[in-house]
Amino acid sequence: MGISIDTSVARIRFLDTHKFSDVEGVPEDIKKGDFIVTETEKGEELVLVVGRAVPDPENHPQYKFLRKATKKDISIFDKHEKEAERALNLCKKLAENLGLKMNLLKAYIPLNRSKILFYYVSEGRVDFRQLVKDLAKRLRMRIEMRQVGVRDGVQMAGAIGICGNQCCCSLFIDKFDTVNVEMLEEQNLPPTPTKFTGICGRLMCCLAFEIDNYSIRKDLPEIDSEVEINGRTYRVKEYDFIREKIIFTTDLGETVSFSFDQLDSLGIKKAPACETCQFKNGGAEKVESEGS
Repeated sequence: MGISIDTSVARIRFLDTHKFSDVEGVPEDIKKGDFIVTETEKGEELVLVVGRAVPDPENHPQYKFLRKATKKDISIFDKHEKEAERALNLCKKLAENLGLKMNLLKAYIPLNRSKILFYYVSEGRVDFRQLVKDLAKRLRMRIEMRQVGVRDGVQMAGAIGICGNQCCCSLFIDKFDTVNVEMLEEQNLPPTPTKFTGICGRLMCCLAFEIDNYSIRKDLPEIDSEVEINGRTYRVKEYDFIREKIIFTTDLGETVSFSFDQLDSLGIKKAPACETCQFKNGGAEKVESEGS
């Protein structure tokens, strides 16, 4: 039985931040690639439909569908984009004159001109009160400054990664997963974070894509440990997570490999940790469990 998809809920992508969300009440005749107008906390926004969504009972869509975008809506959006670009250049100049340490990324004006938003990245807090006053005086609009993270900044601006492809964050990533140095070791990668740093200066998001495939590591015998297979002793040489194999060597230098699926049938299991061993006086002594 397939998953039932509520055709009234559409998956959308915002054109200012490139983030994804859901909108309810979207007519069935609106398809992927269409533009619609939604009501958000920023005002009336032109957004891109990227598909239909499976409703989450615990997270009700927070944005409301207003209408399918008309030629007039798209024309207004294009006009606002040009106006916002001029406003961004002005904001950069005023911020520089005030000595503010902030990297301004984008200015955005919703369709109904409820406000103008300025997105920026900064290492710390920025006192932009005077900047807002100067902008309001020049632009005669409500000003809103929004600080975003460095990864959000690359998602908005777009960039080409070291792989030669468009950065995943600006292409398809919905939410940023936690990425840490431990993931390098788990995936048999060199423990050199600088080699795996993205455009944003953080560890690359793609390090989290396959991490679940390495969860079997906890069930594998340790590297350089010895195991017995069919009466012969083998030493664990390496893991091949791509091919899902474990490679062994013999005392004669022979190399053999077995798939992860074969390990149970061969009786190969990870040696359990000695939970009752403690180090005393520089040596290991076995401490008998209570009741033994």
